[in-house]
Amino acid sequence: MTDKSWTIALLLSVFLLMLSGHAYPSNVKINCTDCHDNNKFKTHYKGSVHGNIGCTGCHTSFESLDRHVILKEKPLLVSCGKCHSEVEKAYKNNFHYLYEDFRCYDCHYEIHSLKPEKDNFKIAVTKNCTKCHANNEYVLSGHGAAVMKGNKDSATCSDCHGLHDTKAYHTSSEKYALEAREFYNRTCKSCHSDREMMKRNNLSPDTVKYYEETYHGKVQDLGYPTSVAGCADCHTTHNILAKDHPDSSINPKNLTKNCEKCHHGIHPRFAEYKAHPDYKDRKRYPLLYLSFITMVALLLTTFGFYWTHTLLWWRKVYWEKHRLEELGIKPESPFTHEEGIQEIRRFSIKDRVMHLLLILSFFGLVITGFPIKYHSTPWAKVLIQVMGGAHNAGLYHRAAAIVLIGLFFIALWRCLHFIFPKGFGREGRKGWMERLFGPDSLMPNIHDWQQFKGMVKWFFNKGEYPKFDRWTYWEKFDFLAIFWGMVIIGGSGITLWAPETASYIYPGWVFNIASIFHSEEALLAAIFIFTVHFFNTHLIPTKFPMDPIIFTGSYKLEELWRFRTLEYERLVREKKLDDLKIKHPGISLKLISSMFGHASLWIGLLFTLILLWTFFFA
Repeated sequence: MTDKSWTIALLLSVFLLMLSGHAYPSNVKINCTDCHDNNKFKTHYKGSVHGNIGCTGCHTSFESLDRHVILKEKPLLVSCGKCHSEVEKAYKNNFHYLYEDFRCYDCHYEIHSLKPEKDNFKIAVTKNCTKCHANNEYVLSGHGAAVMKGNKDSATCSDCHGLHDTKAYHTSSEKYALEAREFYNRTCKSCHSDREMMKRNNLSPDTVKYYEETYHGKVQDLGYPTSVAGCADCHTTHNILAKDHPDSSINPKNLTKNCEKCHHGIHPRFAEYKAHPDYKDRKRYPLLYLSFITMVALLLTTFGFYWTHTLLWWRKVYWEKHRLEELGIKPESPFTHEEGIQEIRRFSIKDRVMHLLLILSFFGLVITGFPIKYHSTPWAKVLIQVMGGAHNAGLYHRAAAIVLIGLFFIALWRCLHFIFPKGFGREGRKGWMERLFGPDSLMPNIHDWQQFKGMVKWFFNKGEYPKFDRWTYWEKFDFLAIFWGMVIIGGSGITLWAPETASYIYPGWVFNIASIFHSEEALLAAIFIFTVHFFNTHLIPTKFPMDPIIFTGSYKLEELWRFRTLEYERLVREKKLDDLKIKHPGISLKLISSMFGHASLWIGLLFTLILLWTFFFA
């Protein structure tokens, strides 16, 4: 008989049994494969991953074989979660379940012949996903192509999106910038920060580290990814190709267009910016390396010199004070008590207002800028949150910078007016050299060198305390350091503020150098002010805890004579001393000066401790 004849005979028998009221005996034992004799069930199933659990492992039993054979009773499917409970739990939040109502068999449709894919798991995932996600871009791209070639390190779909826990993220960077950037940055970094994996694939093991040292990476790390470019913004999402591929988003031919997505109206040389620079790589980035080394040398030289100077000064003054107290000796004075307490004007109102604004703008720049520099510390994140986010911090930083730049130009104008009080004509130029290097000028001269040598001798008990005129050599350094700092910090800051415009003046790699100079010069300025300047003007034992002179504008005649002896003698000789005598500052001015001065001092010292903690422990 043919197969067709056997089938007709079987159906006829069943029909006759039903008519006769007979059914299969209850004790009849049959195998599913007696009827379901397709190779899929009879042969392949036994070798599948579920072959050992039998048909009833996934299908419920039925009550009547009679009804089953005529398709009146079908066994139900058992939930896959009965065995795969953890997978089921994860899948409840899966994008495919929540939004597409996908069930297990939608992906695992060849369930009766499903075999473990231990060796080719990533290839199997790629093939499975791309049956729906016909994303030729992904399959042809660097990651996908490498997976299909058998590279087990390369990312397949599930490495980025999860397997059963595919999150319901919005990955459109245009519509959902926050979610998209957080998602892509996290997934990209999870592999590209694995140094060993990167080395195995001839990729830079520190790409993530270098990126995190750029402004983009720092703001990302502070928790504000929408403000700056993340991984997918430059490298795209799926079509991630090597730099030398003509279709790569980071191919030199495509780079300008790529940067222009965020930085509109740029010059093509903007794209020469290094997105993952290693400042310590002399061969690949010689100019960046030179810039970095220069700033490090400047920091070490400046602090090495001035901290030694400060330490020797403090020791000398403290020991000398102790000696006088021990012997009960009071410092000699040529003045009577009434004469000695006479107030002498040292700073004009204009000087004091400018210094007040300088303090406010400087603290503003430090508080808004250093959280970016030390982005990974807890205090940085707190400060940025207090300021309302990285964007607001940037606005405050620029506002403070505008004030400081304004002060710089006012100071520059006052310097020129001091040197050329009658203009730049022939009459105004007369005597400008004498004024430039004279005792009232902040320009260093030969006397400063002599006073410095005298100070060093005094430190080691080899000479008397030097006599100073209106300005000491350390005060001149403080003043000129602002000019140096403004050129470096201000110039680099303006460049980084408007890089699109700056790209029409110089290439993008200058932005990297500007970042180095801006960051390290800011560190130099802050630490110098909070340690050296604070010691010289406030913390030295003869002035501790604070000298309010810059706020009140005056000091005692005896202080003028003791600490600026040459100026005192000159004023007496020129009969100008009486013109500088003023009344004692009012109590309101003293109270406000004390409160503001102490607050500034302690904020600066607190910030110094935070920075020291950051250097050594964070």
